[in-house]
Amino acid sequence: MKRKRLSAIAGILSVCALIVACGVAPALAADSASTADEIVRGGEPDGDVQYPGKEYIIENYDKWDQIAEDYAPKILEYPNGQLVQRTPTEYECPHWMQQSWTISYNTFYLDADNRGCNGCHVDLNSTIKSMEYKHAVIDNDALGTYSDVNQCISCHRDNGDDFGRLMHSIHFNTRNNPKFTEGFFGTCQSCHDSTGDGNGMQLWDNVKHEALQGINKVENVEGEFSLTQDKVQNMDELYSYDFVHGYYDHMRYACSPAGLDIDLPQSMFDEWEITIDGNVNKPFTAKLPDLVKEAEEAGVVVTKPSKMVCELNPIGGGGIGQVEITGIPVSWLIEKAGGYTEGTNSVRVIRADGSSRSGFDLSALDNGYLVYKMGGEYLDARRGFPVTHWQETYDAQIFSKQISGYHVSSDVMDERICGQVNQEGEHVNRPNVTICDVPEGLIIENGKPFTFSGYADAFDRQMKTIEFSMDNGETWTSYDVGDVDTAKWIWWNFTFTPEQEGAYVLSVRGTTVDGDVSYKAHEVLVNAKDEMPSDDEIIKVDRSADATSADEK
Repeated sequence: MKRKRLSAIAGILSVCALIVACGVAPALAADSASTADEIVRGGEPDGDVQYPGKEYIIENYDKWDQIAEDYAPKILEYPNGQLVQRTPTEYECPHWMQQSWTISYNTFYLDADNRGCNGCHVDLNSTIKSMEYKHAVIDNDALGTYSDVNQCISCHRDNGDDFGRLMHSIHFNTRNNPKFTEGFFGTCQSCHDSTGDGNGMQLWDNVKHEALQGINKVENVEGEFSLTQDKVQNMDELYSYDFVHGYYDHMRYACSPAGLDIDLPQSMFDEWEITIDGNVNKPFTAKLPDLVKEAEEAGVVVTKPSKMVCELNPIGGGGIGQVEITGIPVSWLIEKAGGYTEGTNSVRVIRADGSSRSGFDLSALDNGYLVYKMGGEYLDARRGFPVTHWQETYDAQIFSKQISGYHVSSDVMDERICGQVNQEGEHVNRPNVTICDVPEGLIIENGKPFTFSGYADAFDRQMKTIEFSMDNGETWTSYDVGDVDTAKWIWWNFTFTPEQEGAYVLSVRGTTVDGDVSYKAHEVLVNAKDEMPSDDEIIKVDRSADATSADEK
């Protein structure tokens, strides 16, 4: 990059020298962007030619070279070895006032490295985990998902807790204000972007990809696309949000790795009882091992890959997973109870404390399973040892853990709408196409193929397309996913080869056969470099630490 700057400066000096030689006063201010571009790239060095003012030009370019070096975007190295540069490098000055190679607009003027949630918090996943109040565990290390402000808003805004009021209070209250304003030099501009376009105080994280310079736009982006529905995780990798709805949830939470990490005894499985009652002809209670043995002998036990998706899983979120389940069909259990009686329309899942968070319509009976193994292993505490309910094509709200049985009912249940509907009545996560394991600003090699991967899902609706854009949604490249199984997730891959050094923003979205389109595209910025950063440019960070705690190498 230094060679490019010197060549550019020398080019301008040569043009100036030519003008002086012709007896014309130098006019360095270009009258258009195209002329400035020609000046930067034109001519050959001519160190022998001297003219009045040459030293001023050299000093000015040296000055801005030094500013570019002093305000170079931070390059972070995560513990997993990923290199991240959240702010793009500006490889040339795009302005018609051509007085330097770069004006360091992103960092010197916009202060982009110190704005947005990650300006203070290296990783929001870790920030949430370290809260005083036990927040639901929403990260997914196995998928490499990263929490962002929109994920927080999608949950808090539509659940009666105004996110803006909450965040302003937390950052500016008497406990945290000194740390935010003095420790991080925090102001309104740290989180917001204020412009004269009439849109008011927008969140910086939502507008930065339009505001930053150095981002290459690619029209009708091309790449290699593939998908599979067979990708499975082991039980340890399957997400668990660990919501605490009641005291019994506290007990299970305490036994999980999020709490005391206690191994529950085998005797708990051996003595566990399952009851089928309500609108059945022959209610019964049986011990779990006896039910498993009888179902295996009857040949009805099912082992297959199946997905689980949280109702609140946001765009970019980690509330989704797929494992190989082993379980007993609920329909077989009801048949064993003599079948359901006339007028039955639903089945309620009963938890060990006698409560019922939810149930399912009788039409979905064939999709329900009493699951006691995942990936061939008995469940752990976090997944509901000794047994959990699994309901395909429903959201995870009904995947109750440590259940004691099923109550067959004539309750008139509301129609099940899978996915989250916001205050305006719009589905905010159906369909959901998310990029995984690519943190914002990931550094990749220019000229070499890079594969983006992630999941696509629409709960009980069938996906139709997955679409990609690299020009801020002006054009979309669409791929038909074919006849997919709604009981499984879609795992996709998109391989892109950058042809020019600089930043790129990949946007992904999806459609369903019913005509639904993603409420919001998932976006992530990557930086393609000709040369990977040297050790002295890298700051090694602990993702659990705030930005000011980063250890510089």
